[in-house]
Amino acid sequence: MCTNLHEQLAAIQTEYISYSYPIASVALEDLFAKSDAYQGTRFFWQSADKKVVFLGLGQLEILYGKTVEEIRAFQTNFFENCTILPTEVYQEPLLFGGFAFDLNGKSAPFWQELEQGSFQVPTILFSQQEKQLFATLTVRNQKEVAQTFAKLEQQVENLLAAPLPKMISTPLQEQELGVPEWLALVNKSVSAIHAGKLKKVVLSRQMKVTTQGTFHLAAILKNLLSQQPNTYVFLLEGATRTFIGATPERLIEGTPDYFATASVAGSIRRGATETEDEQLGQSLLTDPKNSHEHGLVVNRIEQELAPFIDELTLGPRRLLKNRDIQHIYLPLFGKRKKEVYLLQCIQALHPTPALGGEPRQAAMQWLAKHEAAGRGLYGAPIGWLSLKEDIGEFAVGIRSGVFSQDEGLLYAGCGIVGESIPEEEEKETRIKFQPMLRGVKGIESPKNDD
Repeated sequence: MCTNLHEQLAAIQTEYISYSYPIASVALEDLFAKSDAYQGTRFFWQSADKKVVFLGLGQLEILYGKTVEEIRAFQTNFFENCTILPTEVYQEPLLFGGFAFDLNGKSAPFWQELEQGSFQVPTILFSQQEKQLFATLTVRNQKEVAQTFAKLEQQVENLLAAPLPKMISTPLQEQELGVPEWLALVNKSVSAIHAGKLKKVVLSRQMKVTTQGTFHLAAILKNLLSQQPNTYVFLLEGATRTFIGATPERLIEGTPDYFATASVAGSIRRGATETEDEQLGQSLLTDPKNSHEHGLVVNRIEQELAPFIDELTLGPRRLLKNRDIQHIYLPLFGKRKKEVYLLQCIQALHPTPALGGEPRQAAMQWLAKHEAAGRGLYGAPIGWLSLKEDIGEFAVGIRSGVFSQDEGLLYAGCGIVGESIPEEEEKETRIKFQPMLRGVKGIESPKNDD
């Protein structure tokens, strides 16, 4: 810390103090691989366009099982009680984490401390914006704060200088859980839709993976980053569990001027050749069942977003192609009204019909009553909030799994409408397990990167 900054500390009265400085360029997934000393307190985020990457280490604050209102209150309090020291670079402190899919839903005991949602403010935040890399240190204002900052700077220096450990993938056993019961639930849901109780419901199922050794999170993270283009790659650690995934679906981005979201629904596999891939994509775009499913999502998002923006713009309807699967995709955005908050949008949008169903309340009640197990953070908002202005970005936590040291649960879901056929929905969910399975196994296959 320079002398000038040192002298400023004595005059600061706020509860928190933060400052940033540039560091040498390094891949943040490599820093994660070197950060085992912080295990249980880390998070990672890479936006789908790769323009924003965060790695958080250490927990200045940890918030479990909080509602949107409680997180908003924390954010506001932090706004008012944090001093960001003026330095040559600027990166505000962040709150990173995820909400529970349904605080009133079935319990999901395997999720342990993450079950009801978890947010954290990191002590050390590495942030990559375009090609620049910063370290942001945030501490509580107490005695010997200058020494605390000096120790954190030394930790950053040590981490940057540490050798990169060898990456290894772990042999595993896999088991799809409750398949006959899930197929029966698809039939039951289709009957309920025909009876007029629902228009659509999104059913999830689980795959259990186990290993004789230990899952190596750094290897899984690196695999997902290399294998799943066009996705938000995230990792959130608790003391005993880690939630990790590569999702194609943005829930909401809030800038000072705009809110942006997207409708992602309707799915089909990638083709083995360019010609087959194009044929499959076109069949998805013109398929009545998938178009109906996607239309329900667009209509609901339009309704929920309207109170927060002045004018809604719909982008072109097109295909979103990921490594294993392609979807119907349509972006929506608009200029944000004054005196509305990003967290209000999250509360209004979640869950979209792409994750819950339509009508929302009836679908959530159906899921709470009929699904075999709770979802934890699967399908729920996960992302970051600025702790200095009301901006941030959240994705939907799909194509994901939750892990202990030697056991994991992978999740996949699909939208059920009146035309759904159980065996076809089972095939779709099996495709949706593949991104996480490939990430855990470290298996490469012919690329579909467009």
